[in-house]
Amino acid sequence: MPKEPTYPMLFLRTNDMKKTINFYENILKFPIALEQSGCVVFKIGKYGYWGFCKTEKEIEKPEQVCLTVVVETKEEVDEWNKYLIEENVTPTRDPQETAQYKIYNAFYTDPTGYTLEIQAFSLEGRPEGHEDFGI
Repeated sequence: MPKEPTYPMLFLRTNDMKKTINFYENILKFPIALEQSGCVVFKIGKYGYWGFCKTEKEIEKPEQVCLTVVVETKEEVDEWNKYLIEENVTPTRDPQETAQYKIYNAFYTDPTGYTLEIQAFSLEGRPEGHEDFGI
């Protein structure tokens, strides 16, 4: 068996790199970790990365992609919601409990049309072995 991966990295396409960079760097405050020809990679939290690569092709059904940011508490979800509204990012669903998954979450749409979720796990809903998840 090979060693465990070092970290996750997700790549998605965008039709408007300028708006994407503005949203993730200037509104969400995710630092740019790497810039390549036609692609930019953002550092997400301690261990994750999201990359966006420029495309001229139509992006079909971007709303079916959900990019989730996990925070520690319900209050942090509410703080993010307040902040994003102040930055003119309208929630597509206001913060609320989602009992089925034992989370508290809210949804937004990024410039490409991808769904952005801010969520916190309840204590009993945290993934196994991740004591740092949850409220």
